[in-house]
Amino acid sequence: MDDISIVQKEAGLKYLFLTFLKIGCVSFGGHMALIAVVQKEMIEKDKTLSQENLLNAVSIASLLPGPLAVNVVSYIGYHLHKKNGLLVSMLGILLPACILMFVLSWCYFNYIHVKDLSGIMAYTVAAVSAIILTTGLNIFLKEVKGHNGKIALCLISIILLYFIKGYLIILLLILIGGLIGVYFKLANLADTGGAKFTWERLSSGAKIGLSSLLLLYAAFISGLYRNTDLILLKIASVFSGISLSLFGGGYVMIPIMQSLFVTELKWLSNQEFIDSIAFSQLTPGPILVSAFFTGYKLAGVAGASLATIAIFVPSSILMIIVSKIFKNNADSTVMKNALAGIKPVVVGMIIASGIKLFFSVPSTPINVALFVIAFILSFRFKFNPVYLIIISLLIGTAVHFMG
Repeated sequence: MDDISIVQKEAGLKYLFLTFLKIGCVSFGGHMALIAVVQKEMIEKDKTLSQENLLNAVSIASLLPGPLAVNVVSYIGYHLHKKNGLLVSMLGILLPACILMFVLSWCYFNYIHVKDLSGIMAYTVAAVSAIILTTGLNIFLKEVKGHNGKIALCLISIILLYFIKGYLIILLLILIGGLIGVYFKLANLADTGGAKFTWERLSSGAKIGLSSLLLLYAAFISGLYRNTDLILLKIASVFSGISLSLFGGGYVMIPIMQSLFVTELKWLSNQEFIDSIAFSQLTPGPILVSAFFTGYKLAGVAGASLATIAIFVPSSILMIIVSKIFKNNADSTVMKNALAGIKPVVVGMIIASGIKLFFSVPSTPINVALFVIAFILSFRFKFNPVYLIIISLLIGTAVHFMG
């Protein structure tokens, strides 16, 4: 279906900033939680984004390095308002987590160690998992239901992703889904010949961007940052290198970051590193917002800001460059068939993520009740997920401090 028939309202820069700021305040539970809220807010409620564009964003982001959630937001912002849209969208989604991380970091290094509040998050995760599952089921009903091949591909993806961990299985399933889509022509296109897939020449801006990213990555893997005493230059090199190395989510990079920051560079003690990861879990942002904590210790607010920019921007730039190649072939028969095979895998990713997230927290009566209520309110009554997450956060806070 064409985007014009789905998207009814124009999304201005103010809308993008305020919408992603709101989403950024409640995006607990990982990248699929953010995608679930985007689907509810921008597709179902505001009708400023098409479901096809969201699925395309997830498909591309899953194949590239960097935090998936931020890359998806970058794609959406750029798709709707080019460079300005990308900037305001990234600012909106990261600002809440960075502000909270600033408060936590300041208290940690200047006043007191922050009390462990991780118990609060279990209740929020229960509601978030229900929202993610609802999103997956809704997209399943629209994109997968009614086609046996797509249903089989989706179910196989759910099973494999639930039992097998790691980025390689995600990459493999997406590639297999694309190949199956092309081979079996899952897009069901009319036999009109269709457009051919072409490799368009990159623009000068894209070439400069790719060259800059290659230089940054080369500087990182060669260890050039060891040859300078300028801490801001070191921060920029190390965190941009991490951004371009990040395949499979923030958790995959934790051992590498620990080795770099604690053992090699000695920027953090082991306890400080563990605390930075714990703090990132308390924020409504990606786990890599922990970069703010490290940068803050090394060079205050300037270091924190640079570390945050360096860990999120390079992978977002790569995402935009690749998406341009993707967009140039949007009418390609091969691309449409490939996407028809990839989408059931992406739906499987969302559903498996919701199931795994629910079983990651203790199955207490309160957690189970929150999950069931959130699922019913979200799936049956289309209740706003922002309010569901806020309510679960308030319940978690009350239980934590009264228990």
